[in-house]
Amino acid sequence: MKTGPSLIALALAFAAPAAVHAQDAPAADKAKADKPADVTPQVRTTRLSGTFGGQRINYAATIGETIVRNKDGVPEVAVVTTAYIKEPRDPNRPVTFLFNGGPGSGTVWLMMGAFGPKRVALPGTGVDDGAPPYPLVDNPDALLDVTDIVFIDPPGTGFSHLIGKADPKDYYGVTQDAKLVASVIRLWLNDNGRWNSPKYLGGESYGTTRSAAVANELMNDTYNDVALNGIILISTVLDFAAGADTPGNELSPITNLPSMAVTALYHGKAQGSSPEAFAEEARQWAIGPYATALLKGQNEDQRAIGTPFVG
Repeated sequence: MKTGPSLIALALAFAAPAAVHAQDAPAADKAKADKPADVTPQVRTTRLSGTFGGQRINYAATIGETIVRNKDGVPEVAVVTTAYIKEPRDPNRPVTFLFNGGPGSGTVWLMMGAFGPKRVALPGTGVDDGAPPYPLVDNPDALLDVTDIVFIDPPGTGFSHLIGKADPKDYYGVTQDAKLVASVIRLWLNDNGRWNSPKYLGGESYGTTRSAAVANELMNDTYNDVALNGIILISTVLDFAAGADTPGNELSPITNLPSMAVTALYHGKAQGSSPEAFAEEARQWAIGPYATALLKGQNEDQRAIGTPFVG
């Protein structure tokens, strides 16, 4: 007569899976410990009003973190943006994304010195601005009458920072920086329902280089293309060789001269019918007789420079 399984066999059958689970537990605990905790972005909004371009405008000022994740969904960067949005909100209103240069500078300079709704009161005469505290005043020249504004601080500037074990090499570099800023712009457009808004980039100094690189990333992505309506370049640096004041580099004085000439005109050190006409006169002289003389070097008679630009 057949008998059922012995008690010992049954015990072994049930114990085997338990033993396997017991062996797997440390590995599971370690994987859980190694998995980075998710990050909840901090966002704060204040509602204000001001007069910009002669218009009284109600607006929301929002400072918040945009969390950028790697391809595995792991949070690696917290990018802080400061947005000024006219209320009531209009999903079709223009929006301008601004950043400073450096590339290690935050947007505080553009925000508090030029385009934000508040600015630091500084003397307009070029004299020493003294010591803090510096007064904050309303900025009637802010852009809110024509566009919403989003200031972006790339990681390593402002309060933006890498998270956890993020590798700096993935985010610090011309292309890496541009890809990250483009990602932040896309995420902001998603989060705020602004894909149908006219979109502008604005950069200062190295920010102009960033603008060119970000435009390339935004407009040449097969699946996430973002069409731009315009780019604002402030203190443009697109050719670093042209701005290098080194012996033998003749481009630097040639490109600097028109700006210096118009600056002299502004301060009453030169005469011209208008800044535009004077700049064009200086530009033609710089790329003509002045460039010819510089390229001939020091062995030519000074008369090779031709008719001097006297302004």
